[in-house]
Order: sequence, then structure tokens, then C-alpha cells
Amino acid sequence: MTEIRVDLGARSYSIVAGSGLLRRAGRLLSSVSSGRHMVLVSSPRLLRLHGTVLLQALKRSFARFDVIRIGDGEEQKNHATLTRVYDGLLRAGADRRSLLVAFGGGVVGDLAGYAAATFMRGIPYAGIPTTLLAQVDSSVGGKVGINLPQGKNLVGAFHHPVAVIADDAVLGTLPGRELRAGLYEVVKCGAIRSTDLLAFVERNLDGILACRDSLMHRIVVDSCRIKADVVVEDEREDSVRAILNFGHTIGHALEAATDYRRFRHGEAVAWGMIGAAVFGKELGLTDAQESARLTGLIRRIGKLPGLAGLGHREVWHALVRDKKFRGGRAKMILLAALGEARVYDGLDAAHLEDFLRRFLAAGGRMD
Repeated sequence: MTEIRVDLGARSYSIVAGSGLLRRAGRLLSSVSSGRHMVLVSSPRLLRLHGTVLLQALKRSFARFDVIRIGDGEEQKNHATLTRVYDGLLRAGADRRSLLVAFGGGVVGDLAGYAAATFMRGIPYAGIPTTLLAQVDSSVGGKVGINLPQGKNLVGAFHHPVAVIADDAVLGTLPGRELRAGLYEVVKCGAIRSTDLLAFVERNLDGILACRDSLMHRIVVDSCRIKADVVVEDEREDSVRAILNFGHTIGHALEAATDYRRFRHGEAVAWGMIGAAVFGKELGLTDAQESARLTGLIRRIGKLPGLAGLGHREVWHALVRDKKFRGGRAKMILLAALGEARVYDGLDAAHLEDFLRRFLAAGGRMD
């Protein structure tokens, strides 16, 4: 087991990663909870897969225990599902000493975390992420929220968990597409901060796609350390934390323009990273060989859902509604070099729109 400390003073917490941690979840969580009541938020699918082991572990450590079941698709990350969680908390008699535990992928974690941030003005929560994307990205850093029809994560809060438990073993049950979607976020971590991590993925891609335990543990731990370091530097995204959004400017727009149905989040980010690498090259900011290395690795991981039929206007309109676009000028994360991402503010909107039009028309094949 590896422990990664997110050192934020009174809001500090640990990420623990290792194999077989579901069986130890009760003890791990009872050590960070002042109450004896737990409410688990998860999906029926996850409970069928892993619920027996987890529920037995939790029941041994908590006197009162309730379960709220919600869907786990991106289209579920909305006000209606949030209200169902609030209703479930009220039925369970939850109060400020209750511990809410999010057991699932990024959608469950983001939504349950936001419910914890806002129910009774805030109750503690912990994450047990079950997808690679959630383990390396969304469960770490305290960003929680829901989507609006106009855009992704437009309603949210900063609310840190009291603990994160990342069990390597559950990754072996992921469908191939879900595994690849998470791996794109690992590549993002390497692209912004670690050429060592990028090289590790390049060398071991076949084994990672086969979900070999030691390889999965390494990429989860390295990615979590990168994100934890950035979050500690800039907890509320006033400066450097924005680099974690590499690939998200275009990625979020693709998700919103397709009603969150065509792309997994990681797939949209993968397209966004390709777009950012090519746009950075066009602006003379990113070396052509490094741009090609990144886009080549993304394409090696697997075939992405296509961009066919996406008009640039609907994607552009989704992009300008994003939180990163202000006053007619765009902010975008681009690569000065692999392992060195920078925030470029005040980019010319007309140039970016023209690039997006050409990128979509080419089906993303501009690299």
C-alpha cells in the first residue's frame, strides 16, 4: 500500500493506493470519521460488481449504514440526481457528523462530493474511486460539482475529501473503453509535469492495457502525486492548478456539444490534448516533434470516437460558455515542452475559432 499525503493544513488528507483495499475500507474510513453513521452513494452496477466485499467491510466499522443508489453516466450528473441524493440523506437521518462515501467513477464522485459540500452547509465525505480516471484525477483535489445543459461543471464547489481509497484490483473489471479513457488522463499528467511518466506509459502500454497490477499501481501513484503536488501549490486554481485542465478547453466543449453522450470524459480530453498540441505547434509554442510524440501516444492507446457530424459552431458556442473563456479572450493550457504546461491567457478568439473549424473539418487529423 502506498500513501500520498495532500498537505493542506486543516484540510489535509491521504490518498491510499494498493490492491485489496476494499476489504480494509471500514477500518481506513472509521479512522478519519468522528461519527458512527455512514451513507454510501453508488450505482447498482458497481454494487453488483464489488458491493458484497465493500459492504461487509463497512458494516464492521459503522454502527449505522445506509446506501443511496444513482446512475453513473455523465448524463446523470445533474440537478435531478443531486436532489435524489439529498432526499436519500434526509431519509437516512444524516447530520453533520455523518460520513458520505462516494463509491464509483468520476460522475458519482463529483456529484456525491457536491451533495456533501452543500447538504446542511457541508458534511464530510470520502472517495473510493473505481475507474482509472477517477483514481488519478477527479477524486483528488476537492473539485466537486454537476453539469448544466449549457456546459460541464458550471455548478460546483471546492470541498476536499477526508480520505481517498484507490484499490488497484477493481481496475481489472473495467471495460476496455473505460480503462483507455482513464489512461488518457494519466497521459495528461505526464504531459504537464512528468516526461518520466510519459516514457513509462510508452514502454509499458501493452501491459497497462492488460491491467497488470504492478503497472497500474505505478501509474495511479505517479499521477496522484503529480496532481496532489499541483493542488498543494494552488488549492483554489488561482494560478498553476489550471495546468490540470490541459485538454479540457476543447474536451469540455465536445462533451457539451454532444449532450455528454458520444464521448467518455477521458476521450474528450484526449481529443482536447491533440487539439492543444496541434494548436500550440501552430502558434510556435510547442515543438513539432514533441507535439507528434504526444498525439502519437494518444492514438496508440486506442481509437477515439470520431468527430464526424460535429459542426464547429455548436462546439464553439459550448467553448465560449466554458469557465475558461472571458471577455472575448480565451485562456488555454498549452505545452512549452512535454512535461512543462503553461497557462496562456488572452489568446485571440478569432484564431482559436478558425483553428477549431479546421480541426473538426479534418476529423482531428491535423497532426
